Amino acid sequence: MDRFFRLTRLLCFCLFAVATSAFAGEPAAEAPQPPVVLSSGAEGGGYWNAATRMRSVAADRAGLAVDILPSTGSLENIEKLLDADSPVNLAFVQADAAQFYLDQHHGQIEKLDLLESIGQECVFIMAGVDSGIRNEKDLHDASDLRLGIASPSSGVAATFNYMVSEIPAMADIEVSYGDTAAAMEQLTSPEGPVDAVMVVHRPRAHSQEVDYALAHSDRIRFVELNDELFLQGMWNGDRIYRTMKLAMPEPHAPVQTLCVRGLLLANKQKLSIEQRNKLGDLMLYHWMEIYPTQS
Repeated sequence: MDRFFRLTRLLCFCLFAVATSAFAGEPAAEAPQPPVVLSSGAEGGGYWNAATRMRSVAADRAGLAVDILPSTGSLENIEKLLDADSPVNLAFVQADAAQFYLDQHHGQIEKLDLLESIGQECVFIMAGVDSGIRNEKDLHDASDLRLGIASPSSGVAATFNYMVSEIPAMADIEVSYGDTAAAMEQLTSPEGPVDAVMVVHRPRAHSQEVDYALAHSDRIRFVELNDELFLQGMWNGDRIYRTMKLAMPEPHAPVQTLCVRGLLLANKQKLSIEQRNKLGDLMLYHWMEIYPTQS
């Protein structure tokens, strides 16, 4: 009888060992990687559209999930990117906005990787033809100039703040935040809220403000800008601005203005090694599917 029980226990142990061995031999199911979180810009804008393309290409080509969060612009994007309590670990940011923020927050640069450039954003400042504001020098020398900008957290505000940090004379310009499209309609009126309006967007993009200026070129002009006084470079040595002459629809003359690079930045401290590797492959092999031109 004892022999029977011993054999029974041995058989049960063997069966358990075989089952355990078989179970252990199967590779454990890999936990899915959480998505990366990209702070882009306003829904429907240039950065938002690039973000949706990136989400699609990242999923198809790299098996990387991308969540997109809307924002008011570059300043909000970089603030979230460097905020330890925010899930954002990728952001589209204008180079001047990034440099302005980093100049105010020392020690943050070590957290950032510059993954790619995402084309040019160009500055458009519009004023009445009788205002006396024709070029950059007029902006610097003007007294009591009121400049309309849409939002204090936008890339436009970041561009203006960076310009002021480089050219202190511009600090005398009074900034008025609000509806710049509505302000354009009153730009030549003595009762208007501002004397000039500033927007920043892609060279070939349309905005209500620029379209209005073109449609009323007898009353409104584009202020001529150049990069001669903006000498500071980015943290990697690249120039912040470059002067460009932008073609306008005929019969309008080209507009000389400043353009700044858009950047895709990552907070490497908020990404796993696997996420960083997949992003590296995505940038190296598939970026042209996300952003096919560098203009």
